Amino acid sequence: MEENHYSPITGEGGPVGFEALVQPHLPTAFRVAFLIVHDYHFAQDAVQEALWEAYQSLYRYDERKGTSFRAWFMKIVTHRALNMVRRKKKTEEYADSIDPDQNPLESILQKEQEQQIWRAIQSMTPKHRSAVILYYYEQFSVAEIAKILGVFEGTVKSRLHKARKLIAEKIQAEKETQVMTEIGVIMHD
Repeated sequence: MEENHYSPITGEGGPVGFEALVQPHLPTAFRVAFLIVHDYHFAQDAVQEALWEAYQSLYRYDERKGTSFRAWFMKIVTHRALNMVRRKKKTEEYADSIDPDQNPLESILQKEQEQQIWRAIQSMTPKHRSAVILYYYEQFSVAEIAKILGVFEGTVKSRLHKARKLIAEKIQAEKETQVMTEIGVIMHD
């Protein structure tokens, strides 16, 4: 028995309706996957798996339940990416480009702060990292993140609170290490 894949956009089944439905969300899907797994190829694999899963289970999506297609699809992407993290432990540093309109010193200082924050995010557990990425990098609401991750809103708030605390602690520890290193250099001169 063949399953009917219904497209909320066209009202028809099939790959053409599905492609039109997911196409606007692919850049976000890849960004979410990449920020979770820290690897370009694994992120591509996670998105590909999510696309296949979404296509096969599109008949389960019901916009009348109050979930946007974007949130529903990002839930699948997030879970596929978290599965990739479980398969892969090595991480890479996320790099942003420097703003050419900013003065070079400010740009370098901002870049260093962003790298400190990113190192702190990388050191988090996947559950905290995914909450941070979905909230701060992809601007999902706490309610949407709760649906995406399949947890209560209070759990999302708790994870975000703990993540902010971990970031602050990590940055403070790096500053203390830097000061101790500078003191050591001065004493040895």
